[in-house]
Amino acid sequence: MIEFISTFPPIMCGIGTYTKYLVSHMPLDAYRVISFKLNDFFRFPEPYEFKDRVLYELSLKDPTPPASLKGRIIWFQHAFGIWGKDPFHFLRLLEDAKKKGKKVVASFHTIHFQSPETDWGMEEKEIDLLEKALPSLDACTVFTRGAHQALTRAFSKYRKKVVVIRHGVYLHPLVSQTEAREKLIGYLIDQADIPSQKKRDLKKYHSFFFSPKTVLLGNIGFITVEKAFSDLYQLRRLVQEKLPHHRVVALVFGRIQRRKDKRIEKTKISLLERLESIHNGQENLFFENHIPEAFLPLVFRALDFSVFWCHNATQSGRMAHAQGAGACVVGRKIEGIGETLELSGLPASETLEELAETIQRFTLHPELRKEAQRLSREYARKYSYAVQAKKHLHLAESLVAGRRLPLLDGVS
Repeated sequence: MIEFISTFPPIMCGIGTYTKYLVSHMPLDAYRVISFKLNDFFRFPEPYEFKDRVLYELSLKDPTPPASLKGRIIWFQHAFGIWGKDPFHFLRLLEDAKKKGKKVVASFHTIHFQSPETDWGMEEKEIDLLEKALPSLDACTVFTRGAHQALTRAFSKYRKKVVVIRHGVYLHPLVSQTEAREKLIGYLIDQADIPSQKKRDLKKYHSFFFSPKTVLLGNIGFITVEKAFSDLYQLRRLVQEKLPHHRVVALVFGRIQRRKDKRIEKTKISLLERLESIHNGQENLFFENHIPEAFLPLVFRALDFSVFWCHNATQSGRMAHAQGAGACVVGRKIEGIGETLELSGLPASETLEELAETIQRFTLHPELRKEAQRLSREYARKYSYAVQAKKHLHLAESLVAGRRLPLLDGVS
């Protein structure tokens, strides 16, 4: 049995959601999740679907593993971020598991490979942590070929421990764009916790959303500097200039991630204020709102273009939602997002101007957008969570049997 150390819903965290979908495709006797105490986090009321398989026992301030770890494999989904700036707690838990005779794996979700900080493309903090962690790990996984190359160049003697398992993709049921847009706008007007004026604007301009001359682009996620949501409004302006006979609308849903053990950074508050100031109720739309999980694929399907324009991006769980919904995904040619776009056969641009030209071309030639939607869905089938879960189990079986780690996602 694998025991994952991870956040888990109802805790709002991308890695927690990732872990949830991963174990959803594993036999019940194949895993257990050790997560963090719910009182340490702000959270939203989500159903406890995995009551018998998830223990909310870890403390953020002083995490210690349960007295009796059942699994032969201890698999960490968090290596950075959740532990704070000092990785002491992560390393201590890793060493404790080793002392108990467990096989230990860590998934490094956020390894860079284009950073200017080091010769290998990783950040200095990543080099420091890997240098301490790799001797104790039996295996470590990364999401991208770029991260694999960076890590194995920097730590060549540990090359056999490093495995690529690409980020799983949510294979959502397909719905038409019209249906998705109707349900999304209906949710915003009737259910969402947004200001009354914004709801009145949506009612006023409701018909515009269904005009064949309306182009809707945007994205959703936690508000951070890296996600560069404000750039999407600049992109909207560029696209509008290229499509004067269309009405181009930018739609962004954003929320600040909250934890009880951390104060909200001033930069995030200022970003939220900037996004609120950009909203004008017509072409530039911003909603500070928690989108229920069931509506995530509808958001991406409702958009004509799901735009991923991060300034610093190793991977994106939101992109996995978008591709699984069969959306037309476009974005920046950078790190993990760029690698995923290129592997999918989707447009990856280096500048906003270049991206605006792509959106113009796809709008004037709808068959190109339909092909991008098909490619998104094709990638989703190839790397669905059901497929990626089997790769995790295969890796775990190899560790228990003492075999060489398998080649899973294309890097020898």
